[in-house]
Amino acid sequence: MITRRTVIKGTPISGGIVLGHARVILPGDVEFAEIVVPASRVADEIAALEDAVRLTKDEIRELLHSAGKKIGGPVARIFDAQLLIADDEQFLNQVKMQIRSQRRNAGYVYNALVKDATAPLKSSPDPYMRQMATDIEAVAQRVLSHLSGHDKCDLKFPPNTVLVGKLFTPGDILSYRQRKAVGFLVGEGGANSHMALISRALRLPVVTARDAYFEIANDSLLIVDGTNGEVIVNPTDEDWSEYQKRRKRQGPAAITRIRKLTQIPPLTTDGKEVPVGANLTLRGPADDVLSEQRIPVGLYRTEFLYLANYDFPDEETQYQYYHQIAEKYANSYVIFRVFDLGHDKLVVDSGWPQEDNPALGWRGMRVMLELNQIFKTQVRAILRASTLKNVKILLPMITDVAELEQARKLISQAKFKLRKQGMPFDEDIEIGVMIEVPSAAMTADLLTRKADFISIGTNDLTQYTLAADRTNNRVSSRYSAFHPSVLKLIKMTVDAARKNSKSVTVCGELAGDLFALPLFIGLDLDLLSMNPARIFDICRLVRKVDSSAARHLLGSVLASESQQQVVHKLQSYKNELDKIKAIRKRK
Repeated sequence: MITRRTVIKGTPISGGIVLGHARVILPGDVEFAEIVVPASRVADEIAALEDAVRLTKDEIRELLHSAGKKIGGPVARIFDAQLLIADDEQFLNQVKMQIRSQRRNAGYVYNALVKDATAPLKSSPDPYMRQMATDIEAVAQRVLSHLSGHDKCDLKFPPNTVLVGKLFTPGDILSYRQRKAVGFLVGEGGANSHMALISRALRLPVVTARDAYFEIANDSLLIVDGTNGEVIVNPTDEDWSEYQKRRKRQGPAAITRIRKLTQIPPLTTDGKEVPVGANLTLRGPADDVLSEQRIPVGLYRTEFLYLANYDFPDEETQYQYYHQIAEKYANSYVIFRVFDLGHDKLVVDSGWPQEDNPALGWRGMRVMLELNQIFKTQVRAILRASTLKNVKILLPMITDVAELEQARKLISQAKFKLRKQGMPFDEDIEIGVMIEVPSAAMTADLLTRKADFISIGTNDLTQYTLAADRTNNRVSSRYSAFHPSVLKLIKMTVDAARKNSKSVTVCGELAGDLFALPLFIGLDLDLLSMNPARIFDICRLVRKVDSSAARHLLGSVLASESQQQVVHKLQSYKNELDKIKAIRKRK
């Protein structure tokens, strides 16, 4: 067991920071001894199984209802799939038949048949099959808990409980949240698992760290940083104080504080507007606050519609979802990015090739242009949701004009068919491109002539410019958006957009970076779109910046020879702002 301060490096699954006490829930397989049942007891065993299944279905329906209210859309339908599993008559008849023929207890037979059914799924290379095994086990654990008389739902947690365990199902996440669990450290579960989708929708921090749950004692103090994928066990007082400050800046309170903002867009000291927007992935608590304040969605990621079921949803499902979002943001606008999928997200039978270097392979818009029927289905759904004229379409990872032209041709075909069918849509809907690779930035003059707007994705642009994988700790020191080459590509892109009278947005992590804000004010961007938790602090800092001084700083920074020089100049500028703030306070 860990007895002293220890930092565990894990994988970030759902962002945010929580501080609390560990509650360790050991691997939840309910084991049943093999018991020979007298013939007179066989009917009782079958009745107990039917009761356990009935109670399980009732629980899943309640979870489905709860998820529908809190999250809605396709993510809630994860529980639809579990309900079908629980109601599988063929499987249940097989269990009953073995109870009768072998005269064994219901728990033992049910558990053995579940293990037989899930074993090949768990070893499959197909992520859809592995997720199905997880869903089957989630249902089975509920049935077995009822059969054993041990119900996890009876667990009560004190405030600020961080749950630690091997794996938590979507149902666990929902039910434990209702009992005030604030975060999770898990041994298994990828960033695209159902557990991850539910956690992000509910804004619950989650970190995955294999086997860490074996080493943490109940009631240990924990800090879970779901944004950076770090967990501190037995933190010092200094750790605790520092992360409390970070949590206030990043946590749910940072979103509710947006309601306190009286000037949106915020104004610089010399009266220059700096429009801000939000990057979103799922419907959730942030929507009400953002729509009340008329803050647009500068980037709405649509991939989770695929990831929720490892399948592309049909047009009607997508339309209903996009339409609800467009209605929620009726007083502003929403930019839907079309499916942006990579090698790590598609299932084997989708035709996805095995690649030596998938980051440089079949991903982004390349996929959508090849799977053009899937692309046209999504475009039709977005177009149908555009009748309020507040929807835009964004194309990811465009590398040259030919890709943009091909995409626009497919969109035109979708529009033509909608017209023939008499289905309304926004004829003037804007089509934008993401600048995420150096080739796009260097040909931005050509792209901005044919695109309606430009969105700069600083995360991938930095990665591809510097040849440094942002998820690889061994080269993390080389990954920095403050490298002069990255900043010059951003400036080149903005200049091209201005030359062709097109709007330009920054929607990568850098958009919410307080350090970078003066540079973006100097660039006079049309929108800074960021994690909603960053909006309050960004708006507050805007009010302290003079736009003419920011333009002067931008010129100086772009003349820098190294990343170190850039950071030094930005730090000096920040120090000057802090001095001005201190002088004003004294007055």
